[in-house]
Amino acid sequence: MASEYPPLADSGDVENALGRALTSSEANRVDDALIKASELFRSEAQRTFTTGRRKNRLRSHAGEVRLPEKPVTDVVSVTDDNGYPIQYTRFDSVLTLSDTATQFVRVDYIFGSNEVPEIVRTTVAAAVAGAFDIDKRARAGMTQFQEAKGPFSEGGTFASWAVGGQVGLSPADIAVARSFRAQRLGGTYSQPGHT
Repeated sequence: MASEYPPLADSGDVENALGRALTSSEANRVDDALIKASELFRSEAQRTFTTGRRKNRLRSHAGEVRLPEKPVTDVVSVTDDNGYPIQYTRFDSVLTLSDTATQFVRVDYIFGSNEVPEIVRTTVAAAVAGAFDIDKRARAGMTQFQEAKGPFSEGGTFASWAVGGQVGLSPADIAVARSFRAQRLGGTYSQPGHT
């Protein structure tokens, strides 16, 4: 997907998340980090958040088919497995099939928007910023620490997703991504595919 779809945030968004300008080292790594964070977010959300065209084989439920991407801008074709066209009406990303007992349909459709939702953009940027701004001890692989200086002591544990300083999604980021997943009806199945 990375070669097909652009990152969901840019270096300016990462700087806003950090609250400072990128260092030269961070500036050299930011593009690759944004691609990785974007693909991780897309994988969890099961959506692209940018424009594209997709062909899916989907199962209808009581004559209704829900397309996994939003917003749907055009439906190129709806056919059965033998390639015969199927009549339908569309409301947003839901197709209502007319006069058919077909369980599976093949849908070729165009989707997306030029505007990435703000919560998506800021979450992806924050994931990259978190990897850049992580505690040096966690980046080095420490999972916990304990320090004593005179009568004072300090200790802590680093989150497992933060250890190593790699670009990744936190549990909160994953929850945000999953909130964008298409709602499935009982008995609705899809086989992903894209052109």
